Amino acid sequence: MQNHDADVSGILEALRKGRISRRQAFKALAAVGFGGALAPALSRLAAADDALMGPGGIPLARPDKPVTLPLWEDPIKSGMEPETDGTFTVFNYSDYIDKALVDEFGKLHKVKTQITTFDSMDQCITRLATHAVRADVTNISPDRLAQAVAGKLIKPVNLEYVPNLKKNVWPSLHSPFYDQESRYTVPYTVYTTGIGWRNDKVKEDIPNLSNPWSIFWNAQALKGYVGVLDDSREALVLAMLYRGNYDINTEDPAVIDKALEDLKALIPICNPKVNITEYQTLPEGTSWLHQCWSGDLLSGVFSYMPEDTDPSVLSYWAAPRGKGPIQNDCWAISATTKKPVLAHMWLNYIVDNTVATDNFLNFNGYQPPMNSITPDALVAQGRIPENLKTAVMTPEEVGPDSLQECTLTAKGQALWQSAYAKFVSGA
Repeated sequence: MQNHDADVSGILEALRKGRISRRQAFKALAAVGFGGALAPALSRLAAADDALMGPGGIPLARPDKPVTLPLWEDPIKSGMEPETDGTFTVFNYSDYIDKALVDEFGKLHKVKTQITTFDSMDQCITRLATHAVRADVTNISPDRLAQAVAGKLIKPVNLEYVPNLKKNVWPSLHSPFYDQESRYTVPYTVYTTGIGWRNDKVKEDIPNLSNPWSIFWNAQALKGYVGVLDDSREALVLAMLYRGNYDINTEDPAVIDKALEDLKALIPICNPKVNITEYQTLPEGTSWLHQCWSGDLLSGVFSYMPEDTDPSVLSYWAAPRGKGPIQNDCWAISATTKKPVLAHMWLNYIVDNTVATDNFLNFNGYQPPMNSITPDALVAQGRIPENLKTAVMTPEEVGPDSLQECTLTAKGQALWQSAYAKFVSGA
């Protein structure tokens, strides 16, 4: 009886912590002879659970429904020395990490380093899955994390090698909703998705419009100088927010089709360019209005603003908490690494205060979630102009009531990607 009770307690604890689905719990309880009494309730939960399961049967993580990802192998043991010699490969978006910092990491640990790039998270996952790239560490977004874990593409982390996580990073990201206990990731950057524009070209007072997102559907005068993010989630989310629809992880075909219809309506209105180069085109003045990631506005000021142009010509608006998307990117250890200890050293290195701040302010413009970085301090130090303080986040913006683009079921992912492909083919 004691072993039986222990089995039941273990199953229920795994369900509570999100390690197994309700359907899996029902089957496990039935197997130990305890399914009868709970069968009606668990059956109803299991039936509803079909729509909530992501890749590999992992529950879909949401800010108000955190998930503990299953361990497909044990983390490496503590106390081992980092590997030396050979080449350490960092897999990342182009221009998203300062090569000088990567080289410095190599010098510290006596290895050669190289950066291998991908153009999209779809491409990242595909190359990791096919072993077209054998990386040591990889950038990854939370909405693709379950897919990477289910496919055994990334390795579990031993946090004893990563003391900088709790030392330097926002407490809200020590055990984030998408990776409770930080079993696989450390955060890299945080950013909002909003609107960037040129004050010398856009006459509307965008922040004070009753619906700022509507500016894109009223941009006839800006035709040819408007941009939408080249991202299957972000572009469709723009159209949903325009309609006041905040269920940005919906898998309802009617809602997705309506967002597609609204996006297509932009083509005759303002002929939007679909790209992710607003960090360059807005500062240079070849784009006047763009759906924008906050980091790209700051990156543009740091790297692309002409010397004879006042940075105050740029503005950025992000919706209040819970009304506009926030996201963060992460670092993880690739399953193909031959240097697992050194890969852990990288995770600790990337959340070092000096390294993270240098990468942010001297290179890519994307804010790391470090306790030492605040909007007021950056303005006071003259590191960013006052008019772009709105592009810097605070820890309070990350919480269970935040609006985030999260993991979808395979069916949902296909719906979004199909709709986006139809928009791009028309635009």
